[in-house]
Amino acid sequence: MPSCAGRGNGDMDFSRVIAARRSLRAFSDRPVEPSKIERMIEAARWSPSCANRQPWRFVIVTMEDPARPALEEALNAGNAWAKRAPVLIVTGAGKADGAVVESREYFLHDTGLATMSLLYRAVDQGLLVHSMAGWKEEPLKAALSLPDDFCPIAVIAVGYAGKPEDMDEETRRKDEVPRSRKQTGEIAFRGRFGDPLAASLPSAPGKVFETDIPLRFGDIDAMGHVNNAVTMTLFELGRAKFFAEVMGVGKIEDYEVILAEATVRYRLPILLQDQVRLRMHITDVARSSFRFRAELFDPRDGRVYTEAETVQVMYDYGKGRVKHVSPEFLEMVRDYIGE
Repeated sequence: MPSCAGRGNGDMDFSRVIAARRSLRAFSDRPVEPSKIERMIEAARWSPSCANRQPWRFVIVTMEDPARPALEEALNAGNAWAKRAPVLIVTGAGKADGAVVESREYFLHDTGLATMSLLYRAVDQGLLVHSMAGWKEEPLKAALSLPDDFCPIAVIAVGYAGKPEDMDEETRRKDEVPRSRKQTGEIAFRGRFGDPLAASLPSAPGKVFETDIPLRFGDIDAMGHVNNAVTMTLFELGRAKFFAEVMGVGKIEDYEVILAEATVRYRLPILLQDQVRLRMHITDVARSSFRFRAELFDPRDGRVYTEAETVQVMYDYGKGRVKHVSPEFLEMVRDYIGE
């Protein structure tokens, strides 16, 4: 079984994988490395199943496979965007391969579990994945020579994120719809059905601030990568952009915060030729302080270079003392607060 030890390969924390998964439609034509597909299948392979029957099956179809044109023809017109994805994966199972307990058939449930593992492993590697139900079953089965007793369940588009402006307007509008989820009490109950489970955890932020971080030759040390101390200045640049773009801070005298604490986790070296982007949000707000969570990552494949958490204290520089977080500050950053 794959080891869970070690985090030196740039993979995300699982909570961030969950938050990062989006069923977007803009794919680039950048090929997907076969090793990443194999890791996705490996994650699915170790998924749980009733009586360990493991009924799931996956058919991977790349642009080079002869079956690709016929598979694309099986897609509904509304899923034409998926033809740009370098890889299409068809998931499914045979009813006879799954467990039956009393009258309950588990082959669909188990394949869903494996598919979720596959999707999360894709996101963990910086890939964009989008599961589709919009396709015609008979043409799809014929395109891939699926057995008569095989039940296809989903077609998953796999690739790297592309440019939204490359899509038609109708498809682009679908991706611009804000994410929404039912409240915890609507889907989880305590003690008996219908009694809502009280939610106590902070929700995910409505927005995550992102910005490109340029590298300079002077950032590179004798080891050939961005110096660890310099990395803190990259985070500082991101924080300055947050204050400027979100809060309208334009002059040094407009700053109301002082850095009180910083925790940095170095996961991958940043080289001069690398592309670097920063994403950050506020995780909690106290009486006189707030905490940023940020990471520097490669926008091309999602690898995370460095993670940081910083505590900022509200500070009155004129009076030389700490002050309370103001209602005006909270209103400006409200959408960026979350776990």
